[in-house]
Amino acid sequence: MRTTEAADRVVTVLELLAASPDGLGPSEIGEHLEVHKATASRLLGTLAARHLIERTRSGRYRLGPGMIRLAGFAVHGTGLVTSARPAIEALSVRTGETVTLGILEGLHVLYVDEVYDRHTIVSANWIGRRSPVHCSSSGKVLVAFDDDRVERVIHGPLDGPTRHSITDPEALRTLLAEVRRRGFAASTSELEEGLNTVAAPVRVDGHVVAAVSISAPSFRLPASELPALVPLAVATCEAIARDLRAGDAITSAR
Repeated sequence: MRTTEAADRVVTVLELLAASPDGLGPSEIGEHLEVHKATASRLLGTLAARHLIERTRSGRYRLGPGMIRLAGFAVHGTGLVTSARPAIEALSVRTGETVTLGILEGLHVLYVDEVYDRHTIVSANWIGRRSPVHCSSSGKVLVAFDDDRVERVIHGPLDGPTRHSITDPEALRTLLAEVRRRGFAASTSELEEGLNTVAAPVRVDGHVVAAVSISAPSFRLPASELPALVPLAVATCEAIARDLRAGDAITSAR
């Protein structure tokens, strides 16, 4: 096996386990890699020895503490996250809700930082997770201001995780045009049932490099109250953009 093949298999295993909260067994990993179970087991054993994955009592594998450590190094070493952190912390304190920072990764939003009020009950940690751009407020503002991005999304897969997700291409095109006109986006139970969010874009030199979203359960933040949060989100994004221009920390975010 060539070195590039070995590296590709390691990355594939980590991505598979990241998408499988309940873990996967050696046979399942082998099927995905198109290798014998014994080969998959040896690879899993090596990754487990470095604590990148761990074996559960049932014999399945899941991501291990080593991945958390590496992710922490990556997040704190990112100029965008470092520059944005004070602003999103302030926004979370001001609103009392969860605030996320996301960037565009293909047809998905990759959440690179998250802050939540200490009194808020958090159901999931979004750092490192991805969501389809057409189902999230962050995704909509990340693509709406770029014609090429809009076309890629419109012609891409538009599967809907909930019954509220927008899966019709023309309806999505119309919505993204509205997002572009208004300067912000909302999502009401489109990504998760009962989760409402509003987001604004971080724009530097005409480019949208990130998105900041405010999210909360719909019983606490009904759709009718989302517009009231827009000025706060926009002001936060403008503050982040100023810091990015001053620190020139946007290279990796574009």
